[in-house]
Amino acid sequence: MTGGADVPGSRPHPVPLVDWPDALEAVLARSCTALARAVVVRETASTQDHARDSGAPAGTVVTAWRQTAGRGRLGRAWADTGEDGVAATFVLPDLPPESLAVRSAVAAAEAVARLAPGHAVGIKWPNDVVADGMKLAGVLVERAEGRTFVGIGINVCQRAFPPELAPHATSLALLGHAVDRLDVLRELVRSVDAVLGRDEEDVYRTYAALDRLTGRACTFLTPSGAVRGIVRRVDPRRGLCVEAAHRDVFLPAATTSVAPPEGARRYGDRPADGDAT
Repeated sequence: MTGGADVPGSRPHPVPLVDWPDALEAVLARSCTALARAVVVRETASTQDHARDSGAPAGTVVTAWRQTAGRGRLGRAWADTGEDGVAATFVLPDLPPESLAVRSAVAAAEAVARLAPGHAVGIKWPNDVVADGMKLAGVLVERAEGRTFVGIGINVCQRAFPPELAPHATSLALLGHAVDRLDVLRELVRSVDAVLGRDEEDVYRTYAALDRLTGRACTFLTPSGAVRGIVRRVDPRRGLCVEAAHRDVFLPAATTSVAPPEGARRYGDRPADGDAT
């Protein structure tokens, strides 16, 4: 990798932005079939909005040196981390968002697993990537004007997070891997393109193997209030089945999110004493 070796406590000298376009175009030319063009900007509020507003065609990857107002699922903000993270939007044809959400989560998880070997990397339903139980990356899928926009954010160089995020967020650096952001982007681009070409059932089997919620005690935020229970079954396309108050409850993906874990607990903790089983 161009950014340096994995040395705990070190930070690679960053590859300058001027080198990003050619490096990404080289990856697209050598390794990709669904993705064909890279757009790199110095700063943008959101790569999602830039990709949509600029009219970027399907097959385009849009990324930025700095994203200042990223967003996540259900209108939540994605914390601005200056030049510490990776933000990229993949512009794709108008395909079913449920399928793309699953494929994108698998692609992001497989990419970071290669960048952070030795850590338990998985997916926290519906499409957050966790490592050792801590959130490392997130995916946002949106549709507009006949295109689908898949946004992926990965924590790379952060050494600390705000107090509200610190108990359950991590980065490649905190996991002990000093990786340049361009290397992360290249790995992510290759991974997304490869997963887009895989058989759908194979992708869903991989998602199931990476699932970190089934059998876990979690609190879920829904329009009618919080629901706490044990996850019995995950269907990444529709939602999940939760045992709560000794009955099964179905929570749809479109309106449900997983609440941050309480105290020092991590995403995907096993049931604690006293939890329903």
